[in-house]
Amino acid sequence: MTPFRQKELTSSLHPKQENSIELLENQVNLQHSKSDYHQKVRDRTDIWMLSKECSDVLLHHGFIWTSWIHFAVHLQTFELEHESAWMSGTFLNGDTLWLAIYFGFIAMSLMFMDDDEARRAGLPLENSSELVQNWYGAALFFLNEADFMRNPDLKTTQAIAILLGLAKNVGDFDLQPVLQATGIRIGQILGMDQEPPMVSDDPVTQEISRRVWWTLVICEWLCVPARPFCIHEADFHVRLPLVLSDEELMTGLIDEPNMTIKRPRPVDYHNAMILLAKSNYRFQIQMGTIEKQGRGTLLEDLVLATDEALANIILQLPSHLLEFSGGPAKDGKQYPPWVLWQQTTLSLSFLFYRMKINRVLQHRWASSSDILLARSKAICLDSANTIVSMVKQHKVVLARHRPWATTSALFSAALTLATEAKHLDSNAAEEHIDRIQTCFSFFEYIKDHSALAMRVLGELTVFCTDICNQDFAVTHK
Repeated sequence: MTPFRQKELTSSLHPKQENSIELLENQVNLQHSKSDYHQKVRDRTDIWMLSKECSDVLLHHGFIWTSWIHFAVHLQTFELEHESAWMSGTFLNGDTLWLAIYFGFIAMSLMFMDDDEARRAGLPLENSSELVQNWYGAALFFLNEADFMRNPDLKTTQAIAILLGLAKNVGDFDLQPVLQATGIRIGQILGMDQEPPMVSDDPVTQEISRRVWWTLVICEWLCVPARPFCIHEADFHVRLPLVLSDEELMTGLIDEPNMTIKRPRPVDYHNAMILLAKSNYRFQIQMGTIEKQGRGTLLEDLVLATDEALANIILQLPSHLLEFSGGPAKDGKQYPPWVLWQQTTLSLSFLFYRMKINRVLQHRWASSSDILLARSKAICLDSANTIVSMVKQHKVVLARHRPWATTSALFSAALTLATEAKHLDSNAAEEHIDRIQTCFSFFEYIKDHSALAMRVLGELTVFCTDICNQDFAVTHK
């Protein structure tokens, strides 16, 4: 049942509605003093400790499904450190910064498990969402115990890189941007912003430093909501991470990366996200300059140039991130299990930013017949509709992984479609409303595991009532 009862659409709705989408996105993603998370781990006895067997399961699950999201650890080294920590017999009394990394790592790994996988893991608590929050809290506890603000360390930036992917899911909205800026500043103090990085003379550690640094920059330049950047392109010089697996970093290939055989590697995803982040950063900087100068006519050219730049990045992606369809590759080999997830995540990310970039012209669509504006409108709405279609098609997979970025992208798409619906008659608006219902269904589906999805449900209901002049009837499946 559709959750809207159609009324006659009116034109006398929200004033300056073209800005209300950004305002609501900001409100949902960052509300001062209204974070849903409260730190409950204040002592080691507050931590839900797990068995060695369970820890092994979470570690290896994370190696496959989450390590390439944050790229915070070198897998082989981390596994050896993990074995050593358990053999010590005093696990929770070990290196506090390593423990911050560890609990962040297993929290994210568990967040990316479905219910069956979580049950088979032998967790110390049946409620996996509560465990994710507990282990997220444990990571923060150990960071604070290490006095991380006064003792700059590479491990601190590694822990922060992981926690940035968890904060919004557990509802820690206000800490997330503070950790983000702190991680970048600590990285600068350590010389992670230089080439080669000054954190170590070891080539493998230097490569991990590059990966972590770019994770922090990606989070900063693709942050939602958008804020004034705390670091700019001219502030650092760090090359892209090598297209090598973690295992290959320990071989002679680290000195001769061009000798590698072409095949899917997790780091391809990282480098694609770096290019996306650079493109969005440049767009935001140039748009700010245009607005200050009051030269609004240049905005159309900037939108067109940026959208074409994004399209070119997509065309240059490795083939496995473009052509994957769930079956074997063209050469007959089966792709690793994480390839489809990477391809889906990248698709959503590029669609999201193409939608947002073209949406800055939304307030002019209805009053102009300009071909460029018509193109911008078509790209924006097509991107929004494709985001909804992808989430509907991959609902189970996306719900399993529950990243906050997917929720944010879908929320933004729903707001875009709802805003456009106000310009349409009842019959034409119904198609948009049906897609918005898909968004409501997904948020309802994952709300128990995502504080952001829970918050989005209420805000989207109010927004759709205001913007579309619709009544929201409560039937979510």
